[in-house]
Amino acid sequence: MTNYKVFQINCGADLTDILIAELAEIGFEGFLENETGFEAYLLESEYNENLFKEIISNYGLAQNQIIENTIPQQNWNAQWESSFEPVIVSNQLIIKAPFHQIEQKYPYEIIIQPKTSFGTGHHETTQSIMELMLKMDFKNKTVFDYGCGTGVLAILASQLGATSIFANDIDDWAFENVGENAAMNNITNIDYQKGDLSIVPNTEYDIILANINKNILLKSFEQLSKHVKANGIVLISGFYESDLADLLDCCQAFGLNLQQKVVTNNWCAAVLVMDSGN
Repeated sequence: MTNYKVFQINCGADLTDILIAELAEIGFEGFLENETGFEAYLLESEYNENLFKEIISNYGLAQNQIIENTIPQQNWNAQWESSFEPVIVSNQLIIKAPFHQIEQKYPYEIIIQPKTSFGTGHHETTQSIMELMLKMDFKNKTVFDYGCGTGVLAILASQLGATSIFANDIDDWAFENVGENAAMNNITNIDYQKGDLSIVPNTEYDIILANINKNILLKSFEQLSKHVKANGIVLISGFYESDLADLLDCCQAFGLNLQQKVVTNNWCAAVLVMDSGN
């Protein structure tokens, strides 16, 4: 029988988002927010106690704020369905689950099968990056969705007129879920593959989407700069506004410069443009 480690982490709302992002980086598969914080779960075989304790310690949480359990595999999807609400972005886009019945119509509609808290559009970073995308010209553009998760950004890029999209993620779950979600939205021009930046085709894209986190972005700018056309755009999110200065210091060394930003509850999304001389 497959067992899961489940942690109830009692913390304030200010820590919930950043802890979820940190725990996702060490293999946690899903999260359920509640009144006292959130639950985080992963396969027992994937649990690294040292990495988990290091993250908890870094954010000053006491031992009595963490409740640990081991349970058999469950229908996590059923739990998500009970609390999953539609998301509306800029009054132009609605992100909903297959079971939602919404009468009001929007210019763009994306159906996402909720299997985890990432990529459903609920997080400020996803909403901010989509807000920027809705203002951009994707018609006849080539797109790379770096760390695609559910594929929600790639799907929106296709709906906005992109001709072709390459999407990657290192997670098995993402590899399966992006195909399922693309099919539900009748999207056929997304080439999605499992892996890191080493699997990206040797080509340049008009637009790169990267909703990840600060540390991965810092490590990736050099490689991403090789995959974006001159005057092309790298749209980034997944970090706090206070981290933007560090990110700009790094990316400017590779010819990427800030054009604009959006901030929601201290979370930031930014449009970077590649120098025409690079």
